[in-house]
Amino acid sequence: MWLSFQQGVNCSIAYRAVASLGFNSSSRALDTPQSTILPPRSWQPQNLAFVPRRPPTFQSRCSSRAPVQSFTPAAAAAAADPERVQKSSCADHTVRAGSFPVFTHPGGPVDASSSRARRARRGSMANSKYEYVKQYELDDTLLPGCWIVIRIDGKGFTNDLHGFEKPNDKRALDLMDECAREVMNEFTDIRLAYGESDEYSFVLGRNTDMYGRRAAKLVSLLVSCFTANYVARWSAHLTDTPLRAMPMFDGRAVCYPLDSNLRDYLAWRQADTHINNQYNTCFWALVNSGKTPAEAQATLKGTQTAFKNEMLFQGFGINYAHLPEQFKKGSVIIRQRALVEVKRRDDGSPVMRERSVPTVLHVDIIRDEFWESNPQLLAP
Repeated sequence: MWLSFQQGVNCSIAYRAVASLGFNSSSRALDTPQSTILPPRSWQPQNLAFVPRRPPTFQSRCSSRAPVQSFTPAAAAAAADPERVQKSSCADHTVRAGSFPVFTHPGGPVDASSSRARRARRGSMANSKYEYVKQYELDDTLLPGCWIVIRIDGKGFTNDLHGFEKPNDKRALDLMDECAREVMNEFTDIRLAYGESDEYSFVLGRNTDMYGRRAAKLVSLLVSCFTANYVARWSAHLTDTPLRAMPMFDGRAVCYPLDSNLRDYLAWRQADTHINNQYNTCFWALVNSGKTPAEAQATLKGTQTAFKNEMLFQGFGINYAHLPEQFKKGSVIIRQRALVEVKRRDDGSPVMRERSVPTVLHVDIIRDEFWESNPQLLAP
């Protein structure tokens, strides 16, 4: 070898250039002059730059998390086992607690006893040759500083398997509302929910860090929580109708950067509620009067709101304005202060306390009055 290096020093040399050189076996020398590879004297040890190996780190899934306390490899090792002696390894630049390496976390300082520190320790202990497959996972972190809307929608609710009343079944709508309330009880970062028919939209605040703002986590958890409550509470609302098929809901996450975007989204959903309800009320009135579904559709094709209202009143004696607000405006759920029972005394009497609880309203959320009376909904 031309150069002799100290053991443990890592450096980078021109491997491909050296490998391409001709070698004369009889003279035991290179056929190619050294000057054609590198300038003279560049092979001297003092002219070589040595770059030590960089310590391995875990990449942060969400770099926007706020730091809490200082977190170092030594602190993580002490948290793993404070009685063991920490050993420093020059080979891989890690700090070891016992026999397990503990890596630093570049996502920001955190408390050594926090969940992020525990994940870092678990990741280092579970490290194996198969861990490379994690790089195929896509980062689905939602944009910071935006409102997050998770909308879930029922699958197959239009079939007549359960004999829902047409055009609206109040029992089924009340079940949807109760499921949405339970979702808001479970996930307190939800500011507001709006539902109509077999869909519900849940609004998360701009600055929420719920599950690192990961879309897959948020959607799957809200959908599964809603579906589980739907199954569990079915018999309480539809007492004479057994559940003949497992309900299914799909979900999606959408970000809205401005308050006006969020309000327009909710206004869109409520306007859709009114349009669908008015059409369905007319459609089923015609069908119940003896027309076929095709004839009812042909009668309503291209008609406007005034025509539908007049047809309902003149033909069927239905004043659309007098229909339940739940049918016309849907359900909006916000948190309001109310007295709730927290426990019972020894004599059986309830102990009441004021709490912020999800409350179902059937009001207009398109006009400004609703937002002016509930400024906390759009607060930072």
